[in-house]
Amino acid sequence: MNDKIKIAIADDHTLVCQTYARALETDKRFKVVGTAENGKGLIDIIEKYKPDVILLDLQMPEMDGWATLDYIQENKIECKIIIVSMHLETTSIKDLTSKGVRGFLPKNTDFITLINAIHEVNNLGYFFDKKINLGIVKELIAAKTINPTFKSIHLTEKEIQTLILICKDKLTKEIASDMHVTDRTIERYKTHLYEKTRAKTSAGLLLFALKNNYFDLT
Repeated sequence: MNDKIKIAIADDHTLVCQTYARALETDKRFKVVGTAENGKGLIDIIEKYKPDVILLDLQMPEMDGWATLDYIQENKIECKIIIVSMHLETTSIKDLTSKGVRGFLPKNTDFITLINAIHEVNNLGYFFDKKINLGIVKELIAAKTINPTFKSIHLTEKEIQTLILICKDKLTKEIASDMHVTDRTIERYKTHLYEKTRAKTSAGLLLFALKNNYFDLT
């Protein structure tokens, strides 16, 4: 069995840290190695446990998320960072990505998306919540600022058609209607897409589609 994914959490709200920790521990592939109320506390956890993934808030006392990112970058610490914030302004996405951030989640995200986002960051390299300006994500891919690690895979014509409609935010019933097939058939196509791409969320499928030019934002 592979080693568990070690996770550290930094947020100045203790309840948020505890809630995330409890949610993540429902996945047996995760191990929460520590929580901190600021960057200083997180650095102690990093030095002691060397986490694989860090959930990081930007607004914290004493040492905020930006200063923590600078420390991690300057000291060449290897970890995958997911920003969890109420303020994911699109103007900051490029700056954060340049500092090594791999994922972006709003604080009001549901637990299933939180868990799946960690898996996508760990397996594919990146996770961008669908609320983020997709034009920014496409620019990052085009400039090769980010390079999601999707394997080279073959998709059938029906799977590609399903993928494009998923990227357009269509529901299963709508996709089935457009493609003149049953809901069950679309669910099968979707299962194939998730298995082939290793994505866990529709946002992951969208990232795959953007990188491989299956979907254009225009």
